[in-house]
Amino acid sequence: MNPKHDSAALLGTRWVECGLALFTGALGAVVMLGSIESDIGWGDAGPEAGYFPFYIGLLLSGASLANLLSTALNWRALGHAFVSRRAFRQVLAVYLPVALYVAITPFTGIYIASALLIAGFMWRDRQRQSPYGWPMILAVAVGASLASYLIFALWFKVPLPAGPLAGLGGWWA
Repeated sequence: MNPKHDSAALLGTRWVECGLALFTGALGAVVMLGSIESDIGWGDAGPEAGYFPFYIGLLLSGASLANLLSTALNWRALGHAFVSRRAFRQVLAVYLPVALYVAITPFTGIYIASALLIAGFMWRDRQRQSPYGWPMILAVAVGASLASYLIFALWFKVPLPAGPLAGLGGWWA
C-alpha cells in the first residue's frame, strides 16, 4: 500500500525522525548518567564499570544529535507521509488486542488469554476470510491453548503462567 494513495497522512516522516532522534538521544543520556554513578574512569586494573557504557551512551547521543540536525537541514525533503490514517488503523487493529492479551495474561494465565486472543481474531476476521462458525473458532482456540500446554508444560517442562487453571489439581500447572 502506498501511503500517498491510501488516505490522509496521519504523521509526517520529519516528525518521526525528530521524535526518534530525541528518544534515542535521551536514552543515550540516561545511559551516560547511570554510568557516571559506576565510575567512568580508568583504574589500576583497567576500565571501571561505567567506562564502556558511558561511551556507548555518548555515541548514541551524538548519533541522535546528528540525525536531528540532518532532519532539520532536510526538513522540506522529509515532508511525505510516514503513515496514513488507514494504515495506522490496520496496525491498531492488531496492536490493541495484543496489548490487551499482555495485560490480562497475569490474571487469566497464558492458556485462557491465548484462547481468547485467537478466538477474538478469528471472530473479527470471519467475514473477510471465510465464514468461521463458533464451533470452528472454539475448536481452534482451545486446541491451540491445549497444544501450548502439551508442548511447553508437559514435554519441554517449561512452566507457563496458568492463572486460575493452576488450581485444577496440577493438571494445567
